[in-house]
Amino acid sequence: MSDFLHQIRQWSHHRQLLGHRSANAEEVLQQITGVYGTHPSGPLSLLARVQNFTPAAYHLLDAQKKAFRVPAMRESVYLLHAAQAATVFSATLPPANHVYWQKRYTQPGRHIPPELYEPMKQAILQTAITPMPPDYLKQTLQIPDAILKPLLNRLAFEGFLLRVGATGLRANNITYVSAAVWAGGQLVRVPEPQALAWLAAQYLSGFGPARVKDFQWWAGITAAKAKEAIAATPTVELGGGLLLPAALLPQFENFKATPEDCLDLLPQWDSYTMGYAPDGRQRFVNPDKQERLYGKLGATGGNAMETVLVNGLAHGVWKPAISGNKINLSVTLWEKPGAKLTHLLQGQFAQLANFLQLTPGTVEIETAK
Repeated sequence: MSDFLHQIRQWSHHRQLLGHRSANAEEVLQQITGVYGTHPSGPLSLLARVQNFTPAAYHLLDAQKKAFRVPAMRESVYLLHAAQAATVFSATLPPANHVYWQKRYTQPGRHIPPELYEPMKQAILQTAITPMPPDYLKQTLQIPDAILKPLLNRLAFEGFLLRVGATGLRANNITYVSAAVWAGGQLVRVPEPQALAWLAAQYLSGFGPARVKDFQWWAGITAAKAKEAIAATPTVELGGGLLLPAALLPQFENFKATPEDCLDLLPQWDSYTMGYAPDGRQRFVNPDKQERLYGKLGATGGNAMETVLVNGLAHGVWKPAISGNKINLSVTLWEKPGAKLTHLLQGQFAQLANFLQLTPGTVEIETAK
């Protein structure tokens, strides 16, 4: 491994706040531009970055309206810091009056009869002034089964509804609430060029050095928009098209990682492993192991599995098995672990089980080169 790749690996691990480097979840959401909004992925991404993170601290993000679940990069739902949500939303999704949404919701499986959309929209927004479960909205407003999910999804994609997280950390039985009521004036759209320029600078700060291609893939935008947005940010090129904000160059050049070994258990769809184009992931996974981490690459470049990172490099994958109140861990490593690595793995597993309010069971480790 080259010294340059090693520097990028350690720097990126540091900028992603992995190894529990952050004091609070709000800092993480701001620095890495959110985490996936699904459970348990989002909570576990924060757990990997926040010191002494608790379920109560996670639920406060919703209760105190410090973060909002908003459709964002690649049309995935992200948990975004409240101060950034409107800008990210504006940069990554068309406005509500765009023809894109009309076409999307005439497709099979998503079809909403045009004559039903507007009256149902008004009825839902007048009812969901506090977080409401989908079944309650369905029964109260007599929404047909066939259009319930597409209708709620469309209203969220257009910015009229917000999702509020489940009380559990593993369930996804979310509620819906009027964005205007819940967020007040915090979700006003920003002009797209301004929003994209901000997002490009934000991406390079949290994920750089990275290429225009990586930003394009992560944001889910066109190559032309990605190029234009990054051009608005003062950057330096470090070779191979890798760009870093010019203001961060002195820190990057002088950065030295702490000598202690670090092991991270990243969840499926972690922000870091979903942060780069498929051919730009060498900083955290060796190319010959990439398929084991992402499966067969599809149209989106693959979905990252649960990952074992050791000193910033993927060493394997893990899977939880929950039965009742007990959790076991199945780990496949690509090299036989020594006593120190096994100890670190056991420690992170115990922390994960405690966070999920489960009793830790066994850790089964197999080696598959």
